[in-house]
Amino acid sequence: MLRFGEIFEEVLHTNVPLAENVIRYFLDKRGKQLRPVLTLLSAKIVAGEVRQQSIYGAVAVELLHNASLMHDDVVDESAERRGRATINNVWGNKVAVLTGDFFLAKCLLCSNLIGSLEVSKELGLMVTALSEGELEQLSNAQNHLFDEEAYYRVIKGKTASLFAACLRIGARSVGASSEEIQKMHEIGEKIGMIFQIRDDIFDYYPQTEEVGKPTGHDIMEGKVTLPLLYAFQHAPEDLNARMRSLLINNNIGLAQNEVETLVEFAKEMGGIEYAQKKMLQLSNEAKEILVSFPESEARETLLNVIDYFVSRNS
Repeated sequence: MLRFGEIFEEVLHTNVPLAENVIRYFLDKRGKQLRPVLTLLSAKIVAGEVRQQSIYGAVAVELLHNASLMHDDVVDESAERRGRATINNVWGNKVAVLTGDFFLAKCLLCSNLIGSLEVSKELGLMVTALSEGELEQLSNAQNHLFDEEAYYRVIKGKTASLFAACLRIGARSVGASSEEIQKMHEIGEKIGMIFQIRDDIFDYYPQTEEVGKPTGHDIMEGKVTLPLLYAFQHAPEDLNARMRSLLINNNIGLAQNEVETLVEFAKEMGGIEYAQKKMLQLSNEAKEILVSFPESEARETLLNVIDYFVSRNS
């Protein structure tokens, strides 16, 4: 990870003062870097070592992830991320989009250093899946599609595809077999789904400095996530109809008291407990695949990462 950090900084070097200021600001409060960690763990689990290509792969996925965050903040009109003002809030949408483009271009250049067309293809497929997942979620919200399978399709695209690609790229960087790459894909997809379900659960509780999004933020945008979907599926018919009508018949946006009503409805109907059970199921499935790899410190670390994804508070 130290070497990853050095290369990440080198790749982002620029002689444009504005770009340098924005990049420094963004990186001053970077996240947990889970995606590069997963990429490097995958390589070490498969081959017992991390190669230079593995580190370039980790840098590429982190650059792409950060580019998507900048663009998401513009699309969502977000004022804050990780407890501080977003780039679009400080410098405006133009600078935020262009900085995101800069990160994306650096990702493509970094992928060339790996020397693998397959890894470049992985990155292209990842961006496609991310975009399609976000677009499908928007479509589902506009069409009031309250369907659990549609929800899983969305989170596989917009979130799990990135985690799956991290583990595939790590495996490819050390010459993994097709069977090993497929196993890593399945592990990554499952833990990516856990990550997003956990993120969605945060929407039903008061905002904290760690989480950084207000209660009911997703519901306010018409995004119906797993806890509320479960409530719709299991509520008595008359209550179900009343709750659905809040979303379907409101063209000017939900009032705060309506959001709170839906949040409490999801909790009372057992939606949170159901979402937690789903995370545990996915966790067990991912671990079952993971333990088919030889025992190692890296394998144990990834098992612990899966547990962290289920229980994380931020």
